[in-house]
Amino acid sequence: MEPMTPDQIKKLLQKYYDIPQMIDEELATIRHCQEERGKFSLSSPILSGLPTGKGSTSDQTANAAMRDNTVYFDRQIESCQKRISRLQEQRDWCRVALGTLGRAERRILELAYMGPKDRRQREKWSGRRPAWKEIAADTEYCDAGWVSQKADSLLKELSDLSPQEVFSWIN
Repeated sequence: MEPMTPDQIKKLLQKYYDIPQMIDEELATIRHCQEERGKFSLSSPILSGLPTGKGSTSDQTANAAMRDNTVYFDRQIESCQKRISRLQEQRDWCRVALGTLGRAERRILELAYMGPKDRRQREKWSGRRPAWKEIAADTEYCDAGWVSQKADSLLKELSDLSPQEVFSWIN
């Protein structure tokens, strides 16, 4: 995982609670591709009268089409696996990085960028982040400007954490 900018961290925080669902969707796509790949067996047009093996055909065009479809599904599965790996890496990085913060600091980031943990509440929340004044009140800080600056400094602080540093805390 490459070092991230504060803007990249903000985007990661915005999707953090959705990552498990995103991983589940990729796993569902893999299952679907495996099922579809398994369905691909064309019936052979036994032109020669000789028996052929299961799933093979004496028609070279049909064989090529089957191979192309199998390759297509294999590539789709490989792409999904790479996305899952990346999502897991992002989830783990974020979990550990957020764990380095105090409760009040994490709360500022939750209110400013992450939203509620519950997906339905987050969907309602999406697009309407609380005003800095509301975040300040919720976190028991009195100055909205200070909370805004604190959020910016927290993003910078998290961006300064190297991936190696974070992942060394996991092991």
